[in-house]
Amino acid sequence: MQIREFCSGIQLADEASRIVIDYQMKESEYIALKRQFKADRQAFFQLITGAERYRQKLLYLFTRFAIDAYEEYQVRNIPDHVYFDTFSDIRIWSEVCYRDYGEYGIEEYNWLQEHVQLRLFRLGRLQFQPIAVEDELKAGDWTVMKHQLVLNVHIPEGEALTPQAAAYSFSLARAFFRGIPPIFVCHSWLLYPGLKQILKPDSNILHFQQLFHIYEIDEASKEAEQRIFNRVAADPSEYGEETSLRRAAKAHLQAGGRLGRGSGIYVPESYL
Repeated sequence: MQIREFCSGIQLADEASRIVIDYQMKESEYIALKRQFKADRQAFFQLITGAERYRQKLLYLFTRFAIDAYEEYQVRNIPDHVYFDTFSDIRIWSEVCYRDYGEYGIEEYNWLQEHVQLRLFRLGRLQFQPIAVEDELKAGDWTVMKHQLVLNVHIPEGEALTPQAAAYSFSLARAFFRGIPPIFVCHSWLLYPGLKQILKPDSNILHFQQLFHIYEIDEASKEAEQRIFNRVAADPSEYGEETSLRRAAKAHLQAGGRLGRGSGIYVPESYL
């Protein structure tokens, strides 16, 4: 896997691709940084973020880390489309960086370390991450025991989360992670029950939420505001109204409502 092929495969923006392709770093430095990343990621990130133009450096490094991971994908016989879909998060977060900071690079570096260590995969519309739950979870009639292995679900930015797309992703995950029971957990603003107050009943978000048994709600979370408005404001009146979702969310917040975060469990009926 070469850098140009990788950039093309994840559809990285031209300007971002040029940053990666033209980046000047001696191979000896790259090898040393990769070793530090593997040995002590906290020290690695402290070192990198303390330098000028660190976001561009992280874009280059995570691209190289992703390219290095390709060999392991091949060893595991994971299809190329899963590889490129998984690492399309580099494109997504480089675009978020451009939106928030006016430059292509990577700011969400803690998140991307999961991808390059093959601990997270995108299968269709959704991302899945095998984890062992830290505490016993109870939702409805279902109990997940402490330390049980489950699949943590993440919803990347992008196309609509239709019921068909979600169902297809869950079916792909069941085939991909054959050694793990199809018990899916999700922690997201999309699972906040209060969204029923601002969304239409046929909303894709509500269809997705209804798959899960909600076992915990975080009323103080600002994740929904960050995702909907791309920022968190002290005064909801500062939020924009460019979309119907933003208008409804803003009105809800101004009326004293909350937009928190929910945690839930989904187990396909065929597995019960």
